[in-house]
Amino acid sequence: MRIFEYFWPFIKPFIFLGVLILIGSGGYMALEDWTFLDAVYMTVITVTTVGFGEVQKLSQNGKIFTIFLIIGGVLFYGAGLNALFKILLEKSFKTFMEEARMLEKIKKLKDHYIICGGGRMALAIARELERSKYSFVIIETNLESPVSASGYEWLILYKDALLEETLIEANIDKAKGLASVLPTDADNLFVVLSARRLNPGIRIETRIAKESTRQKMLQAGADKVVSPYAVGGLQIARSFTKPMVDDFLEIVLGNANYEFEMLAKKIDKEHAFLGKRIRDTDYRQKGYIIIGVKYEDGRMKFAPDSECELEEDCEVLLLGSGIKTQLD
Repeated sequence: MRIFEYFWPFIKPFIFLGVLILIGSGGYMALEDWTFLDAVYMTVITVTTVGFGEVQKLSQNGKIFTIFLIIGGVLFYGAGLNALFKILLEKSFKTFMEEARMLEKIKKLKDHYIICGGGRMALAIARELERSKYSFVIIETNLESPVSASGYEWLILYKDALLEETLIEANIDKAKGLASVLPTDADNLFVVLSARRLNPGIRIETRIAKESTRQKMLQAGADKVVSPYAVGGLQIARSFTKPMVDDFLEIVLGNANYEFEMLAKKIDKEHAFLGKRIRDTDYRQKGYIIIGVKYEDGRMKFAPDSECELEEDCEVLLLGSGIKTQLD
């Protein structure tokens, strides 16, 4: 909010004060035949009620005029205090109501994601989750972080992610995943430990600054550990040595300006394609190609042939051209 909006309610009281000083100065000059400086000085000390005493002895009319001037000064103070309390009450009430509405929305979240941190990495995660239409809540303490300054109307808890009560408030027991992208490895490690204890089944991903902490993160309960520096260096090297492969990966990761998307569809026991061969599915007709099948035991089969049978709980990895067709 612009600072002008805070001072706007004080405009009228200060205009009233200015008019009061002009009237007072003119009145003393006319009634008492004082100099301009004496008249302004007497007006100011009268309006502010400092009690310094009269500049010169007042006439009968001057005393009556001074009484009305004092009343005007009291009215100015009343208007100023009213504007101040109005700002404080309105802003406090508005903030309170916004926080209450946000907490109510967070309480209703289910199968959502929790992002711990408000930096550039958190901002990128939040944008992608929003683009994919997933529910999420961000935990951050810095009111001037990239996430806070992004202008998006996201659910943000301005609390310490290192506190278990904050994770509980973010509905971690009903969350689907948690991304810990705090500035230091120590903080991320603490969040991973707390999150795994509070929700043993949640998927946890985190970032590391030092490669030496990768194993500790995995032991603490992280499902995936990402090193931004290692990933960035690998991508730059790959763009030098294998530019075509790098272009393809950018398409898959959504960084290039192509209308492609990558999907993973799970084949559960009620799925229409359970037990069917790839040739009998309609993914190709809907604009997607199957680039791999991941089985429940962790096996990954890339470029499966048309006779490959889809088993229960396997995941089909699809690459499509963005055709707006609802997949089964």
